Amino acid sequence: MTTIGDIKRLIRRRGLIFALSAIPVFVGAVVIAFVLPPVYVAKSTILIESQQIPEEYVKSTVTGYVEERLQTITQRILSWSNLLNIIKQFDLYPESRKKYATEIVLDRMRGNIAIETIQAHERRQSSTIAFTLSYAGTDPPVVQRVANVLASLYLEENLKKRESQATRTTDFLQQELDHLREQIEGYANQLSEFKKIHMGELPEHSTVNMQAMEQLNRDFDQASLQISLLQERKIYLEGQLASLHSGASGGEKGAFTASPNDRIESLQLALINLKSSLSEKHPDVIKLQKEIKELEAHAGGEAGVDEKEKRLIELQGQLAAMSASLGVKHPDVVKLSKEIDVLSQELQGVERDATATDFSSREEPPAYVSLRTQLDTTILEIKSYIKEKNELREKIARYQQRIEKTPMIEKEYYGIIGDYTNAKEKYNEIMGKLLEARVARGMEETQHGERFVIIEAAHTPEAPSKPDRIRIIVMGFFLAIGLGGGLALLQENFDHSIKTPHEIDELTSVPLLAAIPLIVTDEEVTRRRLRATLYTVLTGGGLTLALLMVHFFYMPLDILWLNVQKMLMIKF
Repeated sequence: MTTIGDIKRLIRRRGLIFALSAIPVFVGAVVIAFVLPPVYVAKSTILIESQQIPEEYVKSTVTGYVEERLQTITQRILSWSNLLNIIKQFDLYPESRKKYATEIVLDRMRGNIAIETIQAHERRQSSTIAFTLSYAGTDPPVVQRVANVLASLYLEENLKKRESQATRTTDFLQQELDHLREQIEGYANQLSEFKKIHMGELPEHSTVNMQAMEQLNRDFDQASLQISLLQERKIYLEGQLASLHSGASGGEKGAFTASPNDRIESLQLALINLKSSLSEKHPDVIKLQKEIKELEAHAGGEAGVDEKEKRLIELQGQLAAMSASLGVKHPDVVKLSKEIDVLSQELQGVERDATATDFSSREEPPAYVSLRTQLDTTILEIKSYIKEKNELREKIARYQQRIEKTPMIEKEYYGIIGDYTNAKEKYNEIMGKLLEARVARGMEETQHGERFVIIEAAHTPEAPSKPDRIRIIVMGFFLAIGLGGGLALLQENFDHSIKTPHEIDELTSVPLLAAIPLIVTDEEVTRRRLRATLYTVLTGGGLTLALLMVHFFYMPLDILWLNVQKMLMIKF
């Protein structure tokens, strides 16, 4: 068990090593505490004011977190050019500028500038509402001026950055708007050209085309019906005329005297009708040909060329109508084609007699003239309806072509319309954003947006912020005690000599009969006194040397004592 006597003996044995290690450390700490130059810190507090106009009315184009923008502004302000201008303006670090490179001086100044944000906590969230900007230096007035200059740079850079960002946003939106306007014009021209090329074939014309086609089909059917009715009327009138001719040849009462040429014409028409259905060797055909020849011989030649030509024109009209409605392979169409061929061959073999009798000059009864007029009118009407029917058929084909083309161009057409519509919607959207961006830029230019406001400007510091001399001295004292004690314990641990009777009992089994106490001779007492005196002189000399160094190299001791008293009063 360790006793107080053991501790005293330990101090007596290891006091020298303790003093040799502890005293220099403590003296060095005191010297450092008073030799270090005082550092003064000037601080400016800058408030981050929110947008003065409610965001419901004007939405700012400057977005992002305050911390990010603050870091960006800090990097701009702490740039090479800005710091170098400040150093030259206030002649900072003159000695360092002579000894070291510019980069080292700038790094030293950056280390002397500090930013500390002030947070506001609300609903489990924190936001930066202000920040302090400080600058540390050895000259209080210069420190104060540099701190204010830095604060003003922060305000200017923030305004410049916000205005620049608002302007860039407006310019970008304006460029996008111009680009979209060109796109819209291009799509409009493309759409106009497409409509011009596909006039009547567009999807929105489908309903109109269908209705027009239905109306044309109804008109076509109506024309076909009228042609059929007129064909029946024509056949009826031809029958009436044939009856008049037959009556005239048989001497019936009321009939008019027909000329041989009229009879020949009637028989020739009948022959043509028979040939269209019978062969050349049929008895009826042969009989009719014989009768016609006898009449021609009696009349002095062939007649009825005009009637054949009229008949040929009528048959050709009927053939066109029937081919359109029944088809070229229908039996009636085939029969009518044969009749037209026979009539054409007969007309080609007959030479028109220039001295033929003018039938218009002969006298005809009123009934015959009326029937003939009605027949001619009916034939003209048939031709008119056939022409109308052909025109309707062409129109129906055109509308049918439009309707068939509509599905093929629909995809391309709606693609152009979609691009045009999307471009217009995007244009309107960008236009709205551009108007908002212009209002936001005006707000930033008039400084009604978020801004930095100095609520506490930097003032000239009266007391240095560092070094904390009392703390350095206290830390030096404890470091000296720790170092001296550690070395003493380390030396004691490696010293294996026997120092107490108890250690002899532990090492040997021989009983200890007596212990002779330490006998100090006069020489030893004198040596100890000399040693103590030497320690005292060395310690006093070291302290005196430290005080002299402080007095001559730092500040007079009386002023230092006053400052120490002031610091003690401030601390406590």
